[in-house]
Amino acid sequence: MFNRKMIKWLILFISIVTLSCSDLIISFDQDDNWIVKDSADVILHYRPKNYSNSASPTSCQAAYILEAQNIYYQAIQDSIDRDYHDKVLIYLYNFDEALEKIGTNGGGHALPKYNSYYYTFIDSNRSITDHFGVVDPYIGAHELVHVITHRTLGYPRTKLMSEGYAVWLDGTFARLFIEDIISYYRDEQPDKILTPDNMLFNPNDYQSSVYYPNAGIFIKFLVHKYGVETVNSIFTVPANELAVHLELLTGENWESLNSAYDQYLQNL
Repeated sequence: MFNRKMIKWLILFISIVTLSCSDLIISFDQDDNWIVKDSADVILHYRPKNYSNSASPTSCQAAYILEAQNIYYQAIQDSIDRDYHDKVLIYLYNFDEALEKIGTNGGGHALPKYNSYYYTFIDSNRSITDHFGVVDPYIGAHELVHVITHRTLGYPRTKLMSEGYAVWLDGTFARLFIEDIISYYRDEQPDKILTPDNMLFNPNDYQSSVYYPNAGIFIKFLVHKYGVETVNSIFTVPANELAVHLELLTGENWESLNSAYDQYLQNL
């Protein structure tokens, strides 16, 4: 658990440097200067030593990344009750080349159609043990969630479903647990607590440091209240139809859901 002052300053910093993974543009790199490390479910591409002025992963770091991604690969399927069998390709860019190649040097971007994602290798970061039990992961589960959910559930019609699932299943945003972030917003910056309508209809009005944790907590609430299969069934529903679909599935209207969500937030 982190104190509130730490959370405040980390969120402020993150809001400046973090881009939405849906905002990134990939500059496809045709070179083949990759070291490739294979596994049953994931293939990792990373840069060789001294490729650039920034650190490349060592062989041990690459192995650790691959081990963690294989843990996430199975845990994501278990969480959404879907089977997925394709190999995922990861392209890990060095920090000093990532901004030009993938549009950010503070995260990454998924291309589910191609069972792949692109990410920035950052050699040091704030320590965390995630809820999968992985200690200090170099890459979390977020982009892998995009690949697996989009391929097994369909392509989402809302940012709420796409990013909400990714943040819910990862459990963190920028190496802070989303429960800690939302609890802090609730108590210290209540204007950063978003309503379901805010998240559904106005997703681009908010910084990612506000939108992502809210979306992740809301999806977690929906799964807790209605079960994952019900929430899976609205993954591809457009924004203007989602409330009606959910009411038909659950028998609970949107206003009642909003009230239940308010109470859920108060109990975090």
